Parts: sequence; C-alpha cells; structure tokens
Amino acid sequence: MAQKLNIDRIWWRNVQPGEFYNIERHHQINGGGGSLYIEIPSSMVPATLDFLDATGANVDDLPVIKIEARVVGRPGESGPIEFHRKKGGRMRIARQNRRQPNSQRHPAWIAARGFPTAPDDVGSTEDALTYFPKGGLRIYIAKTVEGEYYAGFTKGPRPDSIRSNNPMWDLYPPGSRPVGGVIDAD
Repeated sequence: MAQKLNIDRIWWRNVQPGEFYNIERHHQINGGGGSLYIEIPSSMVPATLDFLDATGANVDDLPVIKIEARVVGRPGESGPIEFHRKKGGRMRIARQNRRQPNSQRHPAWIAARGFPTAPDDVGSTEDALTYFPKGGLRIYIAKTVEGEYYAGFTKGPRPDSIRSNNPMWDLYPPGSRPVGGVIDAD
C-alpha cells in the first residue's frame, strides 16, 4: 500500500511547446541559442521563492537553490532540482535538456515514467508538437507539511476522476494561458 503524503503546497509549471522542444532537442544547434531549461517567468518568482522558503530574497542576488525531490509514487527514488536566477527578474530550472552531457533532468520527468519525448533528430518546435500531449504538459513539485519535496508531472486533459476539491484539480486550468503557480493543499 502506498504511503499517503501530507501535502501542504504544490508548485506547478505549464510546460510550453517551445520549452518542450528545447528540453528534447540536441543540446547544440547551429547558430547557438535556445534554452535548455524550464523558465520561471517573473510573475511566478515571488510564489516560487515563498514555496522554496526563500521569502524576501532578491532574485537578482539569489544563489542557486537546490532541493532534493523524491519521485511521486516511488519515494525511494529522488534527484536534485536546481533553481537558478535569470535576467529580468526571472528564474529557471536548470539543465533539463535530456541530451545535454551535464543534464540533471529529474527522474520523475523522464520517458521511463511516461514523460513525453521527441525523437533525437527533432528539428523545430513545429516538429516537436507531434509528440507534445494534447491537453498540455505540466510539471509539479509537491511539498509536504514535513518539508519534503516530491516531483511529478501530468499530461493531457484533466482526468474525469479528479473532483474539484482535489488540489490536483488546479493543475488543469481552462485554456493554455496560465503559466503555473502554487496551490495550497489544505
């Protein structure tokens, strides 16, 4: 029987098709450029810092925040997730390109767990869309009342089995506009 977690809050990010392409493609492309990470826009930074217990921190002076997160459904497995600062008051979850030599993609966000992938030779966001789930892709990090972290993801539309009083309900906002946020699970 799986251990029931006492979830306090859930941080989530709606992965955009262009980000999906960038974390799936070859890490070096002609002309350079392209992000190999998942961006946290400035609108999400205050809630992200609060979630990480870095309240009051100035993002421009922020050191790397590194957490160890277990895999949802497989608590014996874990991996690091690094939050880095970025220009313009933004942040990023670093080294998420699966083909990059120093990749640190979290083990909850890999193909063996059902995370979508694109072929190694994917050449554009348009090509990657074929492999991007209809109904979207969201990564999340759940934080327990005890302060432990668990990472997971959802893909596709909201399952019919989820009821509106379930904190996971909010991972499926209407439309694709909401970029992410923090859900209070109480």
